[in-house]
Formats: sequence, structure tokens, C-alpha cells
Amino acid sequence: MLLVLALVAPAAACGGFVPTPGKLAASDAQQALFDLGTDRITVTYRARYEGDADDFAWVLAVPGTVTAVEEGDADRLDRLLALSAPVVSVDPAISEESGCGCGSSYGLKNDRAGGGGDTGVTVTGQGFAGDFEYTTLAATDADSLKTWLDDHGYDTTLIAPAIAEYVADPLDYEFVAVQLRPDVEPTEAGVVLDPLALTYGAGADGELHAIFPAKLGQSSSVSYVRTEWLVLGSGTATLSGWEPVANPDEKDGHPWDVAGPDYVDAAGLYAQLLLHHGDTRRKAWEAWAGAVDDGGTERWLTRYDAMVTPATNTVDPEFADGSSTVEATTVIYIQDETAFQEELTPSEEYYVAGVGMLGLAGWLRRRRRG
Repeated sequence: MLLVLALVAPAAACGGFVPTPGKLAASDAQQALFDLGTDRITVTYRARYEGDADDFAWVLAVPGTVTAVEEGDADRLDRLLALSAPVVSVDPAISEESGCGCGSSYGLKNDRAGGGGDTGVTVTGQGFAGDFEYTTLAATDADSLKTWLDDHGYDTTLIAPAIAEYVADPLDYEFVAVQLRPDVEPTEAGVVLDPLALTYGAGADGELHAIFPAKLGQSSSVSYVRTEWLVLGSGTATLSGWEPVANPDEKDGHPWDVAGPDYVDAAGLYAQLLLHHGDTRRKAWEAWAGAVDDGGTERWLTRYDAMVTPATNTVDPEFADGSSTVEATTVIYIQDETAFQEELTPSEEYYVAGVGMLGLAGWLRRRRRG
């Protein structure tokens, strides 16, 4: 029996969640969908917000000229995530129960006096996208950009070093500063926010870059950041900046990648797999690759998942369209405890991983290669 694994806590320190002065803001999970076009890229971000700030603030760095900021398509994102999610193969002896656009703009709600005369900063756009109010910014001076953000209700204390790196980057990054619209109710801890879609063109080098701005989240206060990257293109997306972890094909004729006894939660077991490969290493698991129907058009979807400490995000991952059309699927195989124990052999590598943040201790098998 194959069941699609509905993973817990999907969704972004993809930019920098920053607090309004005197408040707390954090995110421990993130999602991004890169739609690779010939002359533009649209990236859809979705964030799960955790904190006690009445007004959240969010800063995104974009490696090109922003041409549109719109509400993202939540249904499309959910569908592609479900198609590419790991599946659970339950031993037949185990019961199913045990297996486990822009409107007219106006000033930001935290806008204080000042900011309009900043040198080195140009407001390139402003408007609304779903529940969000945004301003797009171009900057030639990091201090001026920091001043603009601080003057408009963004506490840039933690993200100032990353901002300086992006401003100095020869790709000429633009920035999107986001807050909730004044008429939206304050967020609550753990709320998954509506998606936000950004469309942008080439960088200063004339090339398109599908770059995820991970560096803005490296000073987050959370213990680990869970990331799910989806890339739509013509072949399996390549990954640079981070190390891709190849998804093994099969073992003894069965395409399983992780195995565990039936008392271990499948989603937690998968999280342990990601943590084993990630943690303090910039590694991402190639979770899925294959053809999908994207609104009536056949596209090739690649999914990478990762789980790392925020401090690990010192390099941004970059994705590019690839030529390979070899399918890949992650399968988690659940067995009853006795059968699972009988399969343990000295010639294979196993370990017991206790992850306090997940609230479980489970078995995880790491498959051999070669």
C-alpha cells in the first residue's frame, strides 16, 4: 500500500523575517516554487510565521529586476507539493491504522516620519498582493537601505550583514519589503501565511538566476529550518551552492529510501533523514523528479528538501534547468517491529537518532551506494 506522506510543518525564512521594534518574529519552515521561464522567473514563497509580533515584517532579496508582486496560487502550490511528497509503503501485515497584482498604494502601516529622502535607495513599486502590502526597492548603498527599512518599521539588526552582501553583489539585487495590510487581523504563532509570488527578470549579467535568499535567515532564533524547494522546468533541476544528495533507486528490487518500525511516525522519520544529511551541512535531498500536469501544460518538476541550522545558511542555493528526465521518488517503508529487526545486518549502516525537537526517537536506515 502506498500512501502520500503529508509532511508536517511545510512552509519561510526564505527571506528575512524581522521583528517590528521591541517584538519577536521567527520562522522555522519554508517553501519556494521556482517557475523557470525563458525571459523571467516567478518564485512563489509561503511562510509559516511564529512569534508574538502584532505586525510581522518580511524582507526578500531578488537577483534581478522585479516586474510583478502578486498573491501566490495556494492551490497550485499545494497540488505540486502533494504530487512530489514522499510516499509511505506499508507492510501488508500492518493495518492501515498502524502505518501511520497591485491595487492603489499608500504608506506602510509602520511608516514613521522620514525615509522619503534617503539617498542610495529608490522605491520601484508599491501595492498589495493578497493579505500583504509591499514595497520594492533598489539600493546602491547598504547603510541607506538599512535606514529606509528601519524608518519604515523593520528591525534590521540581525539581517544587516546579509543586506550588505546583497547590495554589494554584482547581480544588482532588488528588495521586497512586506508587511500585512492594515485591515488584516494580527497573525498568531504558527500561522501559515498566504503565498506571495514575485516575478523578475535577468540580473546585471544578463542571465536569469533562480536563487533562494537563504542568507537572510541565518540569524534566526529557531533551532532548525525546514525547507522545501520546487522547481518547474524542462528537466531535473541542478543545484549549486549546496550539495545535492542523490535519491537512491532501490534495494533488493524495492524502491525504498528510508525504513522504520511501525511505531515511528513516517513524517518524523523523513525529518530525521533530512537532519542526518543536513544539520550543519549545506545538503539538500533530491526528494522527487518527474513530469507533472501544470494547468494543462506538461512540465518537469524537481523537489529538494533540507533541514539545517540557521547559521548554516551562509551560501544561497541556486537552481538551474537540467537536461535529465530520470524520475526519482522517495519511499518510506514501514514494517512491523519484528520484521524490521530481522532485516538488520552488520553489512548495512544503521543508527538510532533521537531528535528532541521532533518529539520522537526512531530508527533510520541509510542506504549504501556503489
